[in-house]
Amino acid sequence: MPDKVIAGAKVVTSDGKELGTVKEAEDRAFHVNAPRQFDYWLQSSVVKSASADIVVLTIAESDLSAYKMDNAHDPDAFQEKIPRELDPDKVRADRMDRGQPF
Repeated sequence: MPDKVIAGAKVVTSDGKELGTVKEAEDRAFHVNAPRQFDYWLQSSVVKSASADIVVLTIAESDLSAYKMDNAHDPDAFQEKIPRELDPDKVRADRMDRGQPF
């Protein structure tokens, strides 16, 4: 990583898509405050350049989902657990209970 990631800086992909702002920064990862979606962490290794105003990533928007993390310390943990209310078996059972089969 060329420069230190600073909270408040705008985060932009290599193809120019603005993702949000840096909410929090640690040595190995930073937290992206993404508008109209869940916030997520990215590893600092995907940073091409960083200043107080802008963080430019080495990855394109189309590749972003492969790099998102739920926390700063476990890159393989992103959305590892399905929230109970979104579990397919629970949704199916709830619909059947209400007489709304698929």
